[in-house]
Amino acid sequence: MNLYGDYEKILEDNLKEELEWLEQEFEFLFKQKRLKNSYTKEDISIGNQILDNIIDNIKLNKSEELLNLLAMTLNKIEQTFPEFF
Repeated sequence: MNLYGDYEKILEDNLKEELEWLEQEFEFLFKQKRLKNSYTKEDISIGNQILDNIIDNIKLNKSEELLNLLAMTLNKIEQTFPEFF
């Protein structure tokens, strides 16, 4: 049994779940404001803080697969919520 491999797999699985959460969180927090086109400076600040934290967390992993998933997730969010980019 390779504990290092298991640990890496657990980290990757957790980060994948975090990316799914990220999309859901943006929908939950900002969907109504997007429909009304009524973002505040605080909304933009909160959204950017969430994005920065997720990006920093994934950059530490250095997994090419996760970096690709991060790019795809950020692209989806950017298409829906361009005000945060």
